[in-house]
Amino acid sequence: MRMAYLILAHDNRAQLDLLIERLLGPGGEDFAVIHADRASPLWPELRASLPEAAGRVHLVADPVAVRWGHSSLVEAIAKLVREAVRLGSEGAHLISGADWPVTPREAIAQTMREGLCHIEVRPGHMEERMQTFRLDTRWLRLDPARDRRAYAATWELRRLARWVDAARNRLGLPRSRPYGLWAYGSGWWSLPADVLAMLDKEMPRLLTSGRLRGTVCSDEHVVPTLVAHAFPERIAAHRRYVDFPAGASSPRMLTAADLPAIASSGAWFARKVDVTHEPDFLTLPDFHPAPMAHPASMRGKLPVSGQA
Repeated sequence: MRMAYLILAHDNRAQLDLLIERLLGPGGEDFAVIHADRASPLWPELRASLPEAAGRVHLVADPVAVRWGHSSLVEAIAKLVREAVRLGSEGAHLISGADWPVTPREAIAQTMREGLCHIEVRPGHMEERMQTFRLDTRWLRLDPARDRRAYAATWELRRLARWVDAARNRLGLPRSRPYGLWAYGSGWWSLPADVLAMLDKEMPRLLTSGRLRGTVCSDEHVVPTLVAHAFPERIAAHRRYVDFPAGASSPRMLTAADLPAIASSGAWFARKVDVTHEPDFLTLPDFHPAPMAHPASMRGKLPVSGQA
């Protein structure tokens, strides 16, 4: 089975190189596609030099500048999906540059051959993100200490948006649900080829329609909703190990202490991981049947702690 690893990345080139080496290994047909945030220093760095993997690493040539919570992330994912379809993958995994595979590759491929959609789908959860219209979606992560005036202005924009939404609802004109009730999912998934082909058709259409304007974290709703609409009978466990602290908007960085829980979880990928500071993740079972470099041989590639 020819699998594609679709990677959203914006920093930590050392980690990305190790991840690519782990995913692709020697030989094989699998490939990786990287979307490097256009606004990040990683983008020009990767344009100059891709990770070495015998032509099996591809870079999205026209990336977008990604803003947290903004539909630009949906656009980035759509570009990755398009490349996976164009290059002929039989299944793809959407991961970040801070993910790490925690199950051997052949075990993943064997399950992927069943054609199921390994994705989190929670119909109706936080649907207000998609049904209200926010006017401040370009400035969702302002620091109130540094951007006091702009932060105050965004609250006024939110107040105006609430008034517009209330008026629309009174007139019986709620925002559309083109695929039925919006679903929620963590955003990281593993999908077979026919589902990728559906996404490659529907995601650009949704982006072009303008329906995602004013939404918040639409990347956590678009793909789960499309999959639930088109393939409801094929939804399966999403196979990701992620730990969100209470009240946090981002998962915490995993450590060696998490390895037993990860091993017993049945997950295929874990995030967030930084093997340049937690090399114990390199001791996980080999991702490929063929021998990989022993963790001890990687030490020269790992920066000394505190020297990222």
